Amino acid sequence: MTLVDLIEFLKTRAGMFKDFSDERLQKLVDGSRVGSFEAKEAIMHRGEEAAHFGVVLSGTVTADGGNGQRLGELKAGETFGELSLMSGNPLLADFIAESPCEVLLIPVSLFQSIVVAEPGAVKRISQTIAGRMKMLMADPARAAS
Repeated sequence: MTLVDLIEFLKTRAGMFKDFSDERLQKLVDGSRVGSFEAKEAIMHRGEEAAHFGVVLSGTVTADGGNGQRLGELKAGETFGELSLMSGNPLLADFIAESPCEVLLIPVSLFQSIVVAEPGAVKRISQTIAGRMKMLMADPARAAS
């Protein structure tokens, strides 16, 4: 994916970034990296401190709460790591490539200085976290993990 394609993807497919200026997106992309992962490869590990905010660019990423407890699936345009980055707590799940995928890995420093500085993004992060908690609480087996 070219730099221009990546910026366009973030503006049109990743709701988190829809209100960002081209300049802000450019800074974000310049300071981040695209990671390519094979199926079953770990992207981030439960219990670790989040070092990146992840944006799925292609493929599917699974959130695993441990002992094979599947918490959810993330597709292109969806994000992960926000709860840990916002709370300062360790990651609550392993994030595993379900299929070959590409993920934009935004370092915590850029997440704090660029993403959290955008009021619309903070609102969408809060909505994402609340939605995921609601989904987990609706399923007692998931919530217990």
